[in-house]
Amino acid sequence: MRNGTPRIREILAGILLLAARNRGPIPLSQIQSILNAMKTHEPILSGLHFFLTGAVCYSREIDQAIGRLTEAGFLELVDGSVFLGENAREFEDYLSGFLTNSQIQAVHSVSIRFHDRLRRDAMGLRAIHDPSS
Repeated sequence: MRNGTPRIREILAGILLLAARNRGPIPLSQIQSILNAMKTHEPILSGLHFFLTGAVCYSREIDQAIGRLTEAGFLELVDGSVFLGENAREFEDYLSGFLTNSQIQAVHSVSIRFHDRLRRDAMGLRAIHDPSS
């Protein structure tokens, strides 16, 4: 895989692992909605497909990536949110198994933007729940 184009699940794995490293729980619904919003601006996410049911975005690719990451111990799934798992420290070895250094840098850049959107969403939710802040 190192010589070819990474598959979307490897890209998602990198984005999620890097973002989870920088914060606490990440709700699954936020992962789905933020990546859906980012898709139009991030060429690296062009292979991602979503189903829209009402106000809910769902991507089978995201669901499968999270499943693989939890099975490998990189992430843990608790009450509808993901956390870093017991094997999270080994994620760089995991990523380097199928991504080149330049691809890892591209995934890292998208992950930073993903994390920033998570942070902004959390700040917006706090403002809604506590208007005095």
